[in-house]
Amino acid sequence: MIEFKILALLSPNGFDERFWKHCKSEKTYKAAYEKTENEYEKHFGKRKYSDYNSYRNCRDKRIKENATKLHKKKQS
Repeated sequence: MIEFKILALLSPNGFDERFWKHCKSEKTYKAAYEKTENEYEKHFGKRKYSDYNSYRNCRDKRIKENATKLHKKKQS
């Protein structure tokens, strides 16, 4: 049976959480990304993102969208 922490990698937020966890032990964001991506690839047979820049762009877009949603909630 696949562990929950591995299944969590399937969702963008789960991948992000694992990335931030790896950031604590790696020297660079890119190294933390590669560690996360390698873990994903080991279990699912392919990469989730094409490279670090692709991941970073998607992550930053999600962060911006979430910030916009929070801002709109405060205005209501």
